[in-house]
Amino acid sequence: MYAKTSSSAVKIYLFFLFISLLAVSGCGLDIDFGPGNGNDDVEENEVITGFIEEIIPDIGEGSSLVVKASVVKDETVACCEDTTSVRDDFHIEGNLDPKVELEILENGDSSLGTIRIPVFPGATIDIQDITIEDRVPRWDYINISFEGQVDSKNCVNDTSSGGTIRVKISSEGSETEVTVNLTSRTDIEKGDEEELPCEEIVDGRKVRVDGKLDIGETVDADLVEIL
Repeated sequence: MYAKTSSSAVKIYLFFLFISLLAVSGCGLDIDFGPGNGNDDVEENEVITGFIEEIIPDIGEGSSLVVKASVVKDETVACCEDTTSVRDDFHIEGNLDPKVELEILENGDSSLGTIRIPVFPGATIDIQDITIEDRVPRWDYINISFEGQVDSKNCVNDTSSGGTIRVKISSEGSETEVTVNLTSRTDIEKGDEEELPCEEIVDGRKVRVDGKLDIGETVDADLVEIL
């Protein structure tokens, strides 16, 4: 009996010695201690897509459209672009600034209008049915999907999905705070569990939010997935 106990103690000692040696030697060791540990930074790249419904007055037949993303930091710098046409989609991906400007140009040189929207770190944004009339863009709505950590919440009650949560997005040493509105139409999910109440959203937990971009850093959530 004593020999077995001594053997187990030696194995435990050797295990922790092995972990310590790896840490000292700088070897990478990926151990998951659950949500909220480790690096919570989101991916650096953002994605903006959209559909150009109509341009008034009509542009020349055979003309192409260039959608160019410029970032506003110390100075305006061209980031990335996509070529498209009326009644077609565009797709832009890159490490975009939160104050990104989308400029739509006819044949790449004549500006037709500029779209300014907030861009959250790591977000995917889809601008629905863009119409440009006399160089003024408008659209139906903007879908947005992003991930972050719950900073605080204010639920309507224990059983409803309604309320608000504040979601913190960390990226490249900076943080963005987003207000997420929850309504009776918001689906709250965790794994295989669906239609959960707001109270199931725990402070500090990582979530993915799908919804519609409102004014400023505000999103009306269609889905909150607890990760």
